[in-house]
Amino acid sequence: MRQSGYNRLGSRLSNQVTALLGTPSRRRLAQAALFVDRIRYWENAYSKLNDAELKQRGLQLRGRARGGDKLDQLLPEAFGLVCVAALRTTNLRPFDVQLAGGVVLHHGAIAELATGEGKTLTASMPAFLNALTGKGVHVTTVNDYLASRDAEWMGPIYTSLGLTVGVLQQQMADAARAQAYRADITYGTASEFGFDFLRDRLKVSGNRSQAAPFWAPWTPNGQYQQALDPKVQREHHYAIVDEADNIFIDEARTPLIIAAPTRPATPEEAIVYQWADRIAQTMVRDKHFTLDEKKQKIELTEEGRQVVRYSNAPVGPHSHAMDKLHEHIERGLHAHFRFRRDQHYMIEKGKVVIIDEYTGRRMPDRHWREGLHQAVEAKEAVQISLASDHAAQITFQSYFRLYKKLSGMTGTAAQNFFELRRVYKLWVVTVPTNMPVIRQQWPDRVLPTEEAKFHAVVDEILRLRDLGRPVLIGTRSVEKSEKLSEMLTQAGVEHQVLNARQHEREAQIVALAGQRGRVTIATNMAGRGTDIKPDPEVVQAGGLHVLGTERHDARRIDRQLAGRAGRQGDPGSCQFFLALDDELLEGLGPYRQEALLQTGKRGGRGDWQKYQPLFMRAQRRVERRHRRQRVDLMLYEKQRQEVLKDLGADPYVD
Repeated sequence: MRQSGYNRLGSRLSNQVTALLGTPSRRRLAQAALFVDRIRYWENAYSKLNDAELKQRGLQLRGRARGGDKLDQLLPEAFGLVCVAALRTTNLRPFDVQLAGGVVLHHGAIAELATGEGKTLTASMPAFLNALTGKGVHVTTVNDYLASRDAEWMGPIYTSLGLTVGVLQQQMADAARAQAYRADITYGTASEFGFDFLRDRLKVSGNRSQAAPFWAPWTPNGQYQQALDPKVQREHHYAIVDEADNIFIDEARTPLIIAAPTRPATPEEAIVYQWADRIAQTMVRDKHFTLDEKKQKIELTEEGRQVVRYSNAPVGPHSHAMDKLHEHIERGLHAHFRFRRDQHYMIEKGKVVIIDEYTGRRMPDRHWREGLHQAVEAKEAVQISLASDHAAQITFQSYFRLYKKLSGMTGTAAQNFFELRRVYKLWVVTVPTNMPVIRQQWPDRVLPTEEAKFHAVVDEILRLRDLGRPVLIGTRSVEKSEKLSEMLTQAGVEHQVLNARQHEREAQIVALAGQRGRVTIATNMAGRGTDIKPDPEVVQAGGLHVLGTERHDARRIDRQLAGRAGRQGDPGSCQFFLALDDELLEGLGPYRQEALLQTGKRGGRGDWQKYQPLFMRAQRRVERRHRRQRVDLMLYEKQRQEVLKDLGADPYVD
């Protein structure tokens, strides 16, 4: 059983004052802290009950909640029940800061809980309390593995108190999905919840003109012929979003889209994409086309248009007008100049599979829109799929605002406070750590080129390994992780690689990453939802060291990676190695980036550290660009829905 840190939430008197006079975020934390003593009182009282009596008390609370008692009145008893059940079923006792975090979640806010503070257990308390009403609670995670793990891990707590648990997974049949949603608490990924909502809208939309006669539900044997309600998802009562910044911020730029079924393109249909790919490969930036890094927009110049005009364009039944040919060429240029294999996508079984740049995970069910996916398929010379029409779409921003009450957990949300407040009407409440964080942040090291940087990384890994410390190396792409893996192999360093190709072995690799002298290379997959536990001898040697090989587009991602080390008061350290040809410096603009690139190529013994502030400046610029894109998408989605509603159409179904 874990021990709680002492008085991390402050005294009762200070919390009473702050609850009245503090800022909105501090006031909410103080109000949550005032519940802790009452929760501990009920925990002590319920600890004297046997398992059957404990379950009976859970059922009694459910009856009171459905009878009209307010949940705030039931909160101390409900949280106390969960504390006792958690200790008996998982051998975990929530810390005081976790109790306060649970209260923050119940009151509909984002709890900023540092990495390693036990967000999964924290969420179990408000999930149980809000499930007592019988209206269902949705707990979202970042991937199927974590959804299944959390449901299996927390499930015994809920079942011991009389509630049911369901979990959503990809490829589940409708009957299994409906059963999962009928449970009191349902775990799943945010995209699964969103796609189920869209599929339900399509079912309802398709059945509007096919209303069954009043006698249809009854058959001679007294059973229903068909379901009157084809939907699988319940009403949107309450959601707890794990890694909320990833869903609310990073994923907000990509709408969820259900497309009409695709089929392989015939040779006649594929020829225009293959022709555009050949022409795109011959074009030169700033001569034949321009690339706006901020808007991610490519446009042909007049000289580029002339190249298209005098090229041997495809003719026949699938020929296109000149403006359409220009669009095909521009998509081909996007495929070659913006999208990189093993960073933005990978090839798996002859198909293009998108990689989530923020989590490093595969997204096999997603496709780029407006012919871009087909352009990438042509670039990689794989089977081209027929461009599909959209059947239904929604953004995460629109979907999560459907919930009557919404909350979230993350270790990195405070810097996006204003956006989260504006879009989702959520306050961000920073919950203190259970133990002081003693992780060391070493200064960034700047090298002239990626080659020099990777050699320095290998030397640093060898040094740390000889000290007996495990090292977690973070990379931004599959390509970079495999390049560094080759260099470590040549240096005779035994190591493990965790990226989108090894996603099935994630749990096994992470479980071993804290062992003495262990070296693990990982993309962003290791930055979310995983727990690396260092061995006792590793703690004595200084703990886990996190080595980042690049800064990411968002500071939050860097903080997530650094948070792998120094959890729960353990020692640890983190350092980033940077180079003048890093992708992030694109944020400074093409001319400044090119100048830095040439400076790095000249090499020498210059003072490379003086360039470190440029990486922070580029990061801030990229964050601002992405923020504008999210705002633009939100405004577009809002306008689109209003127009469709005015026309009497379903705003989510095309």
